Amino acid sequence: MTDTIPTIAALRERLSIMDRVRPPKGRTALSLGLSCLDAALAGGGLVRGGMHEFLPAPADAGALGFVASILSGLPPGPILWCRHKDKGDPLGHADMPYGPGLAALGLDASRLILVRPDSLDDALWVLEEALRCSALAAVVGDGVLPGAVALRRLQLAAEDGDALGLLILPPLARPPPSVALTRWRIASLRDGPPQEEGGRPRWQVSLLRARGGGGGSGSGPWEVTWDDTAFRLRLAQPLANGPVAAAE
Repeated sequence: MTDTIPTIAALRERLSIMDRVRPPKGRTALSLGLSCLDAALAGGGLVRGGMHEFLPAPADAGALGFVASILSGLPPGPILWCRHKDKGDPLGHADMPYGPGLAALGLDASRLILVRPDSLDDALWVLEEALRCSALAAVVGDGVLPGAVALRRLQLAAEDGDALGLLILPPLARPPPSVALTRWRIASLRDGPPQEEGGRPRWQVSLLRARGGGGGSGSGPWEVTWDDTAFRLRLAQPLANGPVAAAE
């Protein structure tokens, strides 16, 4: 990783160079690595050519970690990560993606192009331009909450660039309606006992919206954990004294 944050002009030039050769378009899907999650989606995964939203719990970085684990399954290529925070953010740059943490989730931080715009308008411009650049493996909007019109523009840009667009929304009790292909709610769970998950990242995952819907396994919630041996998501083991339904 690097502490250098590209300027808007430099980013525009870089995206232009990367996009000179555009591969053939095709609506492929990125598998989440779990059949229960993929079966709930019409495309069998997160479909390219559209936006996918992840709604975090308050004061919880679980959505960021979950998205990083998804990105680790992408084929080679750069990933643009656009981080937007209000000017009153006391953490400043300290809450940019953390390299060792990303590596633990299977994501090589050297793949990231980090951008931190000063305003929401700049963040939306960066995302829209990046989504049209088919040389990028994925585009992440972190802390970005676009309005209805702006989200529609992002969706159209993703369709034009056959891009995988991921939005980590600010924590909201009642998020506004969305035209994104999917919307997920992600919450961190307490680590299991050592004999179970060994302190691995663990999340509760709920599918709030899926355009088309696979209908194979409902909308959750699912308890998933990161397998740091196989570098993939898997279902968390139910507690031995838990409900029968959970075990099933």
